[in-house]
Parts: sequence; C-alpha cells; structure tokens
Amino acid sequence: MKLRVVSSEEAGLIDRYTMGTEGVDGKVLMKKAGMSVADAVFEICQTQRISRCQIFCGKGNNGGDGAVAARELHLKGMTVDVFMTAEPDTYVGDAAWHIKNMLQSGIKPLVVKDADILKNRLFSDSVWVDALLGTGLRNTVRGLNLSILKILTDKHRNQPVVAVDLPSGLDGTNGHPLGPVLRADKTVTMGFYKAGLFLNEGKFLSGDILLTDLGYSEKALQQAAPTFLCTDAVIRSLMLPVRGTDHKYSRGQAVCIGGHGEMPGAITLAVLSAIRAGAGMVRALIPKGVSQVIYSHAPEILCHTGHNDHLSPEDIHLWHTLKKRTKAVLIGPGLGRHEETKHFVKQILRELDIPAVLDADAISSVNSGEINHTAVPLILTPHAGEFLGLTSIPEKQLQSDPVSTLRETVKKTGKIIHLKGSTSMTGFPDGQIYIHPFNSPGMATAGSGDVLGGIITSLLAQGLSPEAATLCGAHFHGLAGIKAAETMGCRGMIAGDLIQSLPKVMKEYEFIK
Repeated sequence: MKLRVVSSEEAGLIDRYTMGTEGVDGKVLMKKAGMSVADAVFEICQTQRISRCQIFCGKGNNGGDGAVAARELHLKGMTVDVFMTAEPDTYVGDAAWHIKNMLQSGIKPLVVKDADILKNRLFSDSVWVDALLGTGLRNTVRGLNLSILKILTDKHRNQPVVAVDLPSGLDGTNGHPLGPVLRADKTVTMGFYKAGLFLNEGKFLSGDILLTDLGYSEKALQQAAPTFLCTDAVIRSLMLPVRGTDHKYSRGQAVCIGGHGEMPGAITLAVLSAIRAGAGMVRALIPKGVSQVIYSHAPEILCHTGHNDHLSPEDIHLWHTLKKRTKAVLIGPGLGRHEETKHFVKQILRELDIPAVLDADAISSVNSGEINHTAVPLILTPHAGEFLGLTSIPEKQLQSDPVSTLRETVKKTGKIIHLKGSTSMTGFPDGQIYIHPFNSPGMATAGSGDVLGGIITSLLAQGLSPEAATLCGAHFHGLAGIKAAETMGCRGMIAGDLIQSLPKVMKEYEFIK
C-alpha cells in the first residue's frame, strides 16, 4: 500500500470530501485523532514514569483533538493541565462538541488571555502536547499564539513534546517555520502524511512521525495529487533478484562519462558506486589524465581515454565503440563546462538509444528543449541550483511549494527528475512524486551526488525500469548515508564512505532466484 503525502491545502480538500460528500461524521474522525494522541502520550508517560501532561489547545480542530486527548488521559488517571487560547463556549463545530465532553469529565481548563500566565505553570516533569495550530496555518504566526510559542520554546527543557498533526507554526506544505516552532519528540499525524513533516526544517522539528489511520476512503485520498512516501515496502516490490545463472554480461554493462583534467574525483566516485551497486561491468569514458586516478581506486573499471584534458566531439568514436553492449549510461560527473565538452554532450544526447542519467555538468550543457526532444528514457538528477537553471523557475516558487513545482516540471519535460536536497524527491512524467525520508546530514558533502548517479545507472544496467532504478537508487543512497554516519559521524563523513556502506545496505534487499 502506498502512503500518501499531501499539502496543507490538499488536507483540507480530503477532509471536506470525507465529511461533505461521503457524509462521515467529523466528530468521529476527531475522536479517533485525539485518542491516538492520548495513546502516544500515555506510552511516553509509562516509559519515562511521568504522571502529568500539559496540553495547549488552539481554537481550531487541533484544539478539538487536544481536548479528546485530555479527556482520555484524565480517564486513565493522569494529571492533566489544559491551556486554551479561547473560552470554551466560543469553539464551533466538532471541536465544540469535544470541548464540552472534556469539561463534563471534570477537567477545568485555564483560558490563556496573556501568555505570561504560563511562565509559572509549566512543569519540567510533564509531557507537553502541542495542539495549538494545524494544517490551516497559511501566514506568519502572530498574536497570542506567537506569544505562547515564544514562551514554550524558551521554557522548554527536558519535557517530551507530542505534536498534534504537525508542530505548531510549521508550514505543512514546505516545512518552513512560520514563527517559533516547539520541536516535537513525536508528531502524531492524522490520516495521511503532510509534506512539511519531511521537507526543509520540518524534518528536524517533527521528531518521530506516527501516522494514525482515520479510515479515509481511497476516493477521498484521490482528492490530493499523487504524492507518496518512498518506503521500504515500495523498494522491496521493485528490486529484481540476483539470478543463480548470472555472469558479468547478464548483469549489464554501465558506462560513466565524465571527468576532466582538474576534476578526476567525481567520475571515480561514480564508477566505484556503479560497480558496488551490482553492474556486471563498468566502463569509464574519460579525458586524458583521469585513468590513473580511477585505476588507483578501482582496477576493476575499464577506462577509455580521449585525446585532451576535456572531452570533445572528436572523442565521440569512443562512445560508438561502447554503446552496442551498454545497457545504461551516466553523463556528467566532473565533466567540466568547456564549450567543446558541451557539444560532445549534445551529440551523444541526439544519438542516445538507451536509458541515460544526466547529472551535474551534463545538465548545464543542455537546455530544456534538447531534453524534451530526447526519445529515450532520461533521468535527471539536479540539485536545486541546477534545477532552477534548467527550468528558469523562480526560486521563491520552489521554496514555497517544492512538490507541486516538481510535478509541474516533470509533466512538461516528460522526463524523470530526481531533485536532490536535504530531503530528495523523485518526479515521474505521469505526475507521481515520491518523497525520500531516509538520509543523513552527513551526506551534505562533495561527491555524494556522483555516488547517487553511479548507483542509479548500475541498477538501470541490471534491468530495472527507469522509475524503479531511480527510486531504489535514491533509497539505497540515503540508507548508505545513515549507515556511514553510524560509524563515521555526520561531520566527518565523506562521499567515499557511502560507497563503503552501500553493499551492506543493499544486501538486506538481496534475494537469489
């Protein structure tokens, strides 16, 4: 089952369809949501031997979820302090109904009119429940909510924090803070994941994310565009077996094209990762002076060397001798931006008849029209700067709604785009977007993208579809980063550490047939 990821606006569309068109009682949904929060809080209390929780309820539906949680925790024998930003009788709709139930259980909330009243009422030995603001937030946090969040972030010490749906003040679409955000240890998100939980600062402010199934129908979920989380289950469904009869030619030949005199390292990382990811044979098409670096690191690689310290159209014959047996090609790592090299890339692109990965300088060598008119499957792996340069999309648009921006672009280009970043995303021409949640901050180092390009190309050569190779390659790349960080730490990690960790990661997905 694919797990949906939605924007703040799409979350509202799904809710309105569920309650308006399908007639599902909103009070029932709110009760399920609040009870799941109560369960998460109670588990923390039992594990850490905490007997008090303090719940901060905003005026919207998040506050209603908080009220349900307060009542349930009170009935379990917990000491529950509830702080509300509005008088109980001013709540409306489903939240009003659950506020009334909370009051009837014996809880006496404190209505906060001046945030300073909280300063002497916050306990260090308590669990805090952040139910102030949800996906309805569109603008900068202001007024009473701003004052409360400032005090909570200032006074927070060791109190475990559970956020309802998403941490208050976080933009549910892009993960950027819209004010001070109280970092959660756990976020209980309702019905479907919100994109902001995984993007930008949101991935660090949300803590562990617990998805609560509220029973939304597939028809309701389809009110949102097709954005999904790239999970372990998705990857296992895509990977091909290692055949007992395999030989080096059946495992596929990959060619990596790149390098120039002053930058031999990038192509070296690419070919190393390609062979470690399982291709039967990896060849490097490189300029003069690069082969010595490659051979010193990987004698298994076969090098084909051009005439100059950069590749040019006169080296195209090397590609002609290689392409007959080649199943996939990577173009770009360390290629450089010499004018002759750009012409070389354009010529290969016109002649391509196999799947290709374009990375780094190869992306900068061509324009969107040349990419659009390439008949074979292309996988582009730009970082944000390369993406903006290729598409001429304003940076503000990408920052504001990265998922929709990527979707719009892949539909126009008809190519697969894997947009690299602190959280990477893969977009397919049919409009599907996959968010990759597994990675490490240690991957923010030179050469990580070259490793990724090699992995994807290797999987293509082994017979995976372009879609499967991109998703699996990005997944293994991220997990290799996590595993490398376990031993090397994030600050000291280098791209080569990803390659060393890659076989250990991929082994867990390996099966022989």
